[in-house]
Amino acid sequence: MKKNLTNEELALFSGQLSMILHSGISALEGISILLEDSSNDEEKKILESVYSTLEETGDLAEALRAPGVYPEYFIHMAEIGDRSGTLEEVLQSLSSHYEREDAISRSIRDALTYPLVMIGMLAAVLIVLIVQVMPVFRQVFDQLGIEMSGAANTLLVLGRGMQRYSVVFLAVFLVLVLAGFVSLYIPKGRAAILSFVNRIPIFRNISMLLACSRFSGALALSFHSGLDTDEGFRLASDLIDNASFREKTALAQKKIEEGEDFSAALKEAGIYSGLNARMISIGFRTGASEEALDKIAVSCQEEADIRIQNMVSALEPTIVAVLSILTGLILLSVMLPLLGIMSEIG
Repeated sequence: MKKNLTNEELALFSGQLSMILHSGISALEGISILLEDSSNDEEKKILESVYSTLEETGDLAEALRAPGVYPEYFIHMAEIGDRSGTLEEVLQSLSSHYEREDAISRSIRDALTYPLVMIGMLAAVLIVLIVQVMPVFRQVFDQLGIEMSGAANTLLVLGRGMQRYSVVFLAVFLVLVLAGFVSLYIPKGRAAILSFVNRIPIFRNISMLLACSRFSGALALSFHSGLDTDEGFRLASDLIDNASFREKTALAQKKIEEGEDFSAALKEAGIYSGLNARMISIGFRTGASEEALDKIAVSCQEEADIRIQNMVSALEPTIVAVLSILTGLILLSVMLPLLGIMSEIG
């Protein structure tokens, strides 16, 4: 059985089950319907486990824990909805929450994947230039009976080394790529990568926006499920993997424990500022905190998406310019001496 369901799968499952419950069908019958409609063997095993446990115990939370693929946050929210008689509404909110989580994950992938692909292409072009093109110029220089200049000769030596030890270079490259992918699936490795990326100003700002969106959406869902502010705040904070944002939530939690007003604590800790802080304050005073938090979650997500698109739009011409400059410098290092020799011969 797979390790964890994706955000997309969680959103689909909770949305479908919510729709079934809205039709007046029980949770047990709903799982049975989903099981009958499933065409995926892995999905069937999960639903069979949930159905058999729910039929045996009548406890939805225990049934969801049985296959070991649902996150604890999802199970906890479903348990509260089941006990409070608002399971349909909670599942619908969970569907919206995990749709937003999936959008956040895609935004993070877009922010990291495109620059890495472009940098990889840049490296590939430079390697081909050094390994394949530079030896051609060396043959020309040899035929003319002259030595290549210092910079050009250094590049030629580098190219020969890369050709001679190409298997070693390829193995090291593959190991580094594999280590990078493995690190993304290990909590400590993922935290180290995020810590490094967050030191870059533009990525740090985007990461903070995404963390704010995730925190706001989770907090809204917690309040909608009937949790008190303390438990809702704790659960929402546990979902955040941005170290800087977690420091802010820890400070806010400390202020709340000291008796500070909830919305004021969020503002003083720096979680919300400006218009968002005002929306939270008004939302708590008027009993519309869930709506305010949902709006903030959406606006932060949209702003992060805009910044990512702007970054990608600016990055492409920048990398192309860097590639052009480096290529030009390498070619000039051999072309200028060659042109000088040709002019003397002429």
